[in-house]
Amino acid sequence: MKQWEGLEVDEKRQIELKNRVRPILEEGRPGDWEHTLRTIRYAWDLLRAEPGDPEIVISTLYLHDIGWSRVDLDDFFNASPRMKRYTGSCFRHMEEGALLARKILDDLHYDKILSDKIVSIISVHDAPETVFSMHDPSATLVVEADRMDRYGLESLVRFNRMFGAEFLTGDHKSESRSNLLEGLDLWFKTPTGRSMAKRLAMEGGLIE
Repeated sequence: MKQWEGLEVDEKRQIELKNRVRPILEEGRPGDWEHTLRTIRYAWDLLRAEPGDPEIVISTLYLHDIGWSRVDLDDFFNASPRMKRYTGSCFRHMEEGALLARKILDDLHYDKILSDKIVSIISVHDAPETVFSMHDPSATLVVEADRMDRYGLESLVRFNRMFGAEFLTGDHKSESRSNLLEGLDLWFKTPTGRSMAKRLAMEGGLIE
């Protein structure tokens, strides 16, 4: 076991999981691997201050976006910022990700109860209202860590790499800004999550 300020995870299993998901994530959207690493960094900060099971949160974040490697991305890339979450590919990446995650977790001999929890979160992770209705602290931290990477300077680099610099211009810029500002109230339920997201939003120039 490895500890981070009293938080424990199975280090060997996390390394195996990391090695399994990296090539899959690199087949998905541009920057998904780097995005995943940032969500895990945010998650550890959240876990130091908020309740949650590190084994569930960190394992889920390693796996949460692997489904993008199994879907056609055209509708996602062509949708406006606010409508991306309603595209068929967005729904399918959660379904495909859950199926693929189950196989990986079985291969790594995860406990079935733990595996079931991780897979259940992956299957709905891009529907924050559904996750929050679970009233599960670990699931909430997964959403917060994932959505956190829509803010800050690193997120702007990610958006430019994924959609092109023109995506954040004109009407898309206004819509994206509005969506992100609304998200500060809708996507973060813990005091630590709200504080971290607002700090990143300030660094990225979204708010003053």
